[in-house]
Amino acid sequence: MNIRKRLENQGIIVEEWKGKGEEFRRRWERAFTDAISPQEKQSIDFDQFLWHVFSYEKLPCLEGKEAMRAFHEENRFVCYLFYQEREEAYMLVNAENLRAEDLRREHDVYVVDPQFTWTYVQTHEYYCGPYFYRKYRQEGFRFNK
Repeated sequence: MNIRKRLENQGIIVEEWKGKGEEFRRRWERAFTDAISPQEKQSIDFDQFLWHVFSYEKLPCLEGKEAMRAFHEENRFVCYLFYQEREEAYMLVNAENLRAEDLRREHDVYVVDPQFTWTYVQTHEYYCGPYFYRKYRQEGFRFNK
């Protein structure tokens, strides 16, 4: 069953936006990595995966179960979901039922709030992530270990 059907079965309203993936990736980059220089981005192969800013410890984040817990605590009534390698993006409404576990089978998927103040990332690598990052300082955030 695809992600859309799984989420709709949980009562989440899913609106698909075809051809918006690149726009969301660019917005994610502007929102979360503006302070990272182009040289640093190049050194971590940022062009391959946006989440390299977390795995290469360029931004402090939560990882693993702590990331999942932080994601569950966020207001997720409306959020966006998009992928590293796909051109569709989704607006999720009534997404409080969206759980980190729902994304475990997804590869390189990003979830953000409408203001792009936080992000949750499920990678394709079993040993990387998931990651949670908030733009503004919060107790408990540290570089991943």
